[in-house]
Amino acid sequence: MTRVRGFTLLELLIAVAVFAVVSAMAYGGLQAVLNSDGQTRVRGQVLAELQVTMAVLERDLRQLASIEPRDQFGDRQPGFRYSPLATEPQLELVRTGSGGTDRLRRVAWRVTEDGLERRLWDVVDAGDDSEPVARVFLASRVARDGGRERVAMELRFVVPGPRGEEILDSWPPLRPGDTARTLPALVEIILEVPGLGRVERHLALPGGG
Repeated sequence: MTRVRGFTLLELLIAVAVFAVVSAMAYGGLQAVLNSDGQTRVRGQVLAELQVTMAVLERDLRQLASIEPRDQFGDRQPGFRYSPLATEPQLELVRTGSGGTDRLRRVAWRVTEDGLERRLWDVVDAGDDSEPVARVFLASRVARDGGRERVAMELRFVVPGPRGEEILDSWPPLRPGDTARTLPALVEIILEVPGLGRVERHLALPGGG
């Protein structure tokens, strides 16, 4: 009669240990693939949001109108302005629409806790007390530590000078000799985007120089 030999306890322990090691390696590889796929999806989503944001911002800048709106006190203000020293820095401008000068709008871009926000008014003058339509672009994101990763925006304005191009960080220029200049020749848009890093775009303005 033939005797059937079974596994010893030691052999079973070795088999279980080998299986555990192989399973751990396989799980680690699968987790790495899933993490990489998730990061790729998030990065693709942020990139798509960035493309939409830049398209809308560039459209606003290309449709600048040479209009000086009135503030809440009735005083004329530059139709294109930005100061990084303001309490809430924002790029403000007056733009045309598809209907030409009959559809002038006042627009502002600023960074908030929620992200990069665009504000659009149906009127040009600030004294009309109309509420803007606000839309958030490039929304802030929750970091791994539970904090918020916020978008940062920096603007620079390039003008031709006697010694070549000059770069300013605010508009209109603060120097008395430059008050007659209505628009810069070029706007440098610099964004710090969570998940993408530093993004720069240079845009020539119509009628600038």
